Amino acid sequence: MGKQSGAYSESKMVWWAYREGFPPDSPKQIHWILSDLCNQDCHFCAYRMEGYTSNELFGSGSKSELSAYGHDNPVRWIDTDRALRLIDEFKAAGCLSLQFTGGGEPTVHPRHEDIFQKALDTGFQCALVSNGYRWRERIFDILPKFKWIRVSVDAGTPENYAAIRRVKASAWDTVWGNIHRLVESCKGLAEKPYIGLGYVVTPQSYKEIYKFSEIAQQAGVDNIRFTALFSTENEIPLLPIYEETCDLIRQSRESFKSVAIHDNFGTRLADLVQREPDYSFCSYQYYTTYVGGDVNVYRCCVLAYNKRGLIPGGDIKNRRFDEFWASDERKQNFREFDAKGCPRCQFNQKNRELLYVTGSTYSGPATHVEFP
Repeated sequence: MGKQSGAYSESKMVWWAYREGFPPDSPKQIHWILSDLCNQDCHFCAYRMEGYTSNELFGSGSKSELSAYGHDNPVRWIDTDRALRLIDEFKAAGCLSLQFTGGGEPTVHPRHEDIFQKALDTGFQCALVSNGYRWRERIFDILPKFKWIRVSVDAGTPENYAAIRRVKASAWDTVWGNIHRLVESCKGLAEKPYIGLGYVVTPQSYKEIYKFSEIAQQAGVDNIRFTALFSTENEIPLLPIYEETCDLIRQSRESFKSVAIHDNFGTRLADLVQREPDYSFCSYQYYTTYVGGDVNVYRCCVLAYNKRGLIPGGDIKNRRFDEFWASDERKQNFREFDAKGCPRCQFNQKNRELLYVTGSTYSGPATHVEFP
C-alpha cells in the first residue's frame, strides 16, 4: 500500500515545479468530458444543480437538447472524429495524461472504447471516473491498461444507491458485478491499474460508510476516496454529520486494512467553510485543464460550464488545442486571473503548496525556511 498512499498527494504540482520550473509549458493532465449525457441522475450532481457554478452553461442554460431521462441532462457528446483528432493535439501540446470523467458518464459516448484505445496507442497515461453501469465487453480488455479507474458508488446498500442515483435497485448488482470483473481482469498483470471507489458523503449516505468499506474490501479494490458534497449550501448540510462521518471513516480504516482509505472529507469541508480562496494566483490551472463535452476549454472542474471558467479563445470545435494552449491570449488570461473571485475551490492545498515554493514571485517570500 506504500505506492497507494501517494495517489492523492497534494504535492504533485510541487514535484513538477521542482523538476521543470514554473510555469510549465503544457498541462500535465486533461480532464476530458466525452459525454455530457448521463445514464444516472444523482441528486448531488454539481452539473445539474440549479444555481451551482458548473450548471450555468451546462444544460438548459446552453440551449441544448435535453434527455427525457433525468433532470438537466443534455444530449451532447464530442463528435468521434473530433475526439480522435484532439488526442493528437493534446499530445502535440505536451500533455501527459487524460482523465476521462464527467460531465455526464464517459461510457455513454457511443464510441468511447475507440477513443480510449486511441489515447493508449498515442502514449497517454489514462484514467477513468465512471459510474460503472454501462460497461460493454470490450472495456474489460482496455481498462487493465489504464493507470487508474475510480467507480463512483456513493452508497452502502442497494436501496440507498437506487434512491441517491435515481435508478433501479438492480443497478447495484450490475455495478458491483462490473467492479468484481475488472478486479479479476487485472489479476496477474505485471503492472496493474489502481482500482478505486468514490464515495461522496452526503446527509443521505454518511451512515453507510462502514458498510460500504466492508463491501469494497471484499471486492478486492485498491482504494476508497471519501469526499464531501459540494453544493450551493456549501458546508451547511455537512456540519451536523461531521463528527460521526469522521468517526466512521476512522473505524473503517482500522477495520479494513487491505484497502487504502483516503479521507478527503475534512479537507473538502474546510474548502467549503473558507468559500473564496485567500490568495490571488491560481497555479492549478497550469497543470490540469478541462475540456467539456461542448468542446470548450475551461479553467478547472469547479468552474466548468461557467462563464468565469471559460478561457478566452478556448472554443476548440474548429481550433487546434495545441495552438490554443500556446496562444498569447491564453497565457495573458492566466496571468491576470484572480482566484479570489472564485466562489469556492477544492484545490486550495495544492495551490498553497506551490505558492510557497514560488512565493518570491507570487505571494511574498517564504518564511522560516531555515527550520525544515
